[in-house]
Amino acid sequence: MNKTVEDLVFDGIRKTINRFREKPFFYFTEADIHSSLLNDMRSGGSGILSKRIKNIEVSLVHQEYPTNFRYKKENLLSGYEEYWGNTTLDTKNQHGDRGNFDLVILNDQFVERMIKSFSNNQEALDHIINKDIKLTQERMRNLDEFNQEILYAIEVKFLHSFNSRNKAMLDEVIKDNEKLRLAYKNSDKNTRTINLVFCSSSENHVRSDKKESVIWKIRKYIGNGKINDYQGKEYILPDNVLAIFIESFLEEKKGKVTERPIISVTPDEKWNKKLRDMI
Repeated sequence: MNKTVEDLVFDGIRKTINRFREKPFFYFTEADIHSSLLNDMRSGGSGILSKRIKNIEVSLVHQEYPTNFRYKKENLLSGYEEYWGNTTLDTKNQHGDRGNFDLVILNDQFVERMIKSFSNNQEALDHIINKDIKLTQERMRNLDEFNQEILYAIEVKFLHSFNSRNKAMLDEVIKDNEKLRLAYKNSDKNTRTINLVFCSSSENHVRSDKKESVIWKIRKYIGNGKINDYQGKEYILPDNVLAIFIESFLEEKKGKVTERPIISVTPDEKWNKKLRDMI
């Protein structure tokens, strides 16, 4: 069977998840997980996740890739409904700044179109790299093509023994989901959005105040699709985001404990059903 970009992306996610469940302490940092996803996606598919045109070969998988919209980080937690009209990259709009996705998979047609459109290879690459907002705004003149530049946008969070009691980690997961919702909406529903939350810390540390742990809250948020009365507000996981909570950790008496991944309930779209079934 000829593998597709989707096959390699999903298989790479599956491989990293399985390795984390088997060997959670292969990973010390979030960057370790990013690298693992990148390598697992690229392995086993020579040439599929890259595009060669003329004498240029460009990878389709990139870390820290700029967003094609503006936003204010401080507004991600409160939600962007009231700011929605300000998130585009319109030249007259100075709302917020561009951010970055942890990992993206670019559309090979976007790469091919840029390289064929410019006689100057560097100019084509500058468009693909997407750091110059003026070039990004130029491409917005054709919104149909612009909205299809990013096939997948992936965010990653890593809970470990040094941060798993910090409530800011739940804030970060909620903000990542809101950023992914903006990515979906700003791409006219073309970009597929995935949020992966890894946890190598045991929840079995009794809090003196008897309140629910941060790990428990994140697990509940992803499993139920919402969390009630958090900082006086209900947070609903965006229905376009496929969120997955993966945990594997040590307990003194039991040794390594590996739970089944918790996957958010999302609309029954063909692509996310395929990924859920693989995991």
